[in-house]
Amino acid sequence: MQDKNPALPPVQWQIDQGIAYVRLNRPEVHNSLNMDLIESLLDVLTSLQNHRDVRVVILGGEGKSFCSGLDVMSVMADPKNIQWLLSGCDGYPHNKVQHLALGWRALPVPVIAVIQGYCYGGGLQMAFGADLRIAHPEARLSVMEGRWGIIPDMGMSVTARGCVREDVLMRMTLTTEVLEGPQALQEGLVTELADDPWARAEALAREIIKRPPEMAKATKRLLRDSYTQTDEERIAMEEKLQKRLLGSPNQMEAVQAYLAKRDPVYKVD
Repeated sequence: MQDKNPALPPVQWQIDQGIAYVRLNRPEVHNSLNMDLIESLLDVLTSLQNHRDVRVVILGGEGKSFCSGLDVMSVMADPKNIQWLLSGCDGYPHNKVQHLALGWRALPVPVIAVIQGYCYGGGLQMAFGADLRIAHPEARLSVMEGRWGIIPDMGMSVTARGCVREDVLMRMTLTTEVLEGPQALQEGLVTELADDPWARAEALAREIIKRPPEMAKATKRLLRDSYTQTDEERIAMEEKLQKRLLGSPNQMEAVQAYLAKRDPVYKVD
């Protein structure tokens, strides 16, 4: 692949007390997605799947923006790039470019996207792959692909379901309009607004890790998978997941810590 720059890591990430911080790191171009950044994000997603100590992921961008979308001129300069992006993603029923968004959804733990500045095209599709989206009031969000004569192809038809009404998503895709934070909140693109979205995301993450890790994972699985299930299947999944939690060591620790008014201490496998 191309666009390698060893002096500038395309993704910065670390794990601190169960919280994984992932930052896109091309601030000079508003974190637009070139091949180097795309490959690095795919590698990070693979690593996160294998880290049992991760309880929550916070996904954001260095500098002024979350992600301004695909670096079209760079990526399309070589037809082999397109072939590679549309090729299968090992272990998943979708391709590599779709995994940039669906991969966050596939993680077993909650993912919080921090949105500031530009959140366009592929950036918005990645944000939809997160479970929660915290945006700055002056953030700008857009389904931008139509300007290039193409449709969104990073799994937005799956990830936006349950967040944005179909007719609103249709309008945004056809017009490529740009929404600022308050309208994005009204239309369901973001979960909430915050003047300091990174601080709010960290506060949410610390609240989440007060819950048993199995409970957080079960919550994500139940709510993520229920959109494709019948009512009977949803109810059955609720029961199945709940039975696994009830009486487990971490569930009992949650009860005991709450009653004793102390912080819980969970065992993470």
